[in-house]
Amino acid sequence: MTFDIYVINLHEASVRRERMLHELNALGFDDVSFIEAVNGREIPSSLRDSLYDDHKSITKYGRSLTAGELGCALSHLKTYQTFLKSPNRFALVFEDDAVMAPSFKDVITCSEMERWLDVPNPRVLLLTPLRSFLKRGQQGFFRQYKLVKVRRAWGGYGYVVNRAAAEIMTKINSPCWLSADDWVTYRKVGVIDVRGVEPFCVRHLEDAGSHLEKERRIVETQVPKTRIWARRSQKWLRQFIDYVYYRPFWGLERQKTDKDW
Repeated sequence: MTFDIYVINLHEASVRRERMLHELNALGFDDVSFIEAVNGREIPSSLRDSLYDDHKSITKYGRSLTAGELGCALSHLKTYQTFLKSPNRFALVFEDDAVMAPSFKDVITCSEMERWLDVPNPRVLLLTPLRSFLKRGQQGFFRQYKLVKVRRAWGGYGYVVNRAAAEIMTKINSPCWLSADDWVTYRKVGVIDVRGVEPFCVRHLEDAGSHLEKERRIVETQVPKTRIWARRSQKWLRQFIDYVYYRPFWGLERQKTDKDW
């Protein structure tokens, strides 16, 4: 199976860059491309309006994207655009805080992976922990791994995408209005087949921290109360549907993130 490997990394984050290169090389991946991440705080105001649709973000999330979220979304779009200029059919995308399981290479290079991705319709396979997934309808994939349907998922630090999905996500999010890892919305708007693997095989670097989450909390304190209640109502409705429908009838579960690798 031939695919491009991309790691999104801020230019100044050289320690993270070296760690990712060492880890991927140790797994036998030598041809790694680093995508210089976009720093959302450094985007000139003259370019911001052409890169970002604030109205659509507010309509979707009840607030604007933070500078970090915008930079992250633009970085993933930059990765898709680079991938689409290559001859390969699939791309493996990482952020620089990813940690791979010992079995990762076997999973990513298995023939089942190629068969699942090598189709004309858009497909994304998340390799990271899922907030919730459906056991009903899961498919045998490779050894102990299964393909599962995603109910909720965040995190863009490890996934595989085919060309059709990269093309659609680029079109949907240009100019940006979605978070890079809003997989459920990408699935709904772009009719993209977004799946996950059970168990997951890429986790988050434990000491990396989450600057995006801190920024979100600050921005959310400035959101009008009417928007806050609207978002909370949506969340409560989703949780109710999960409890009375998806959990008993679809086997709704959440992946635990405590791994010793």
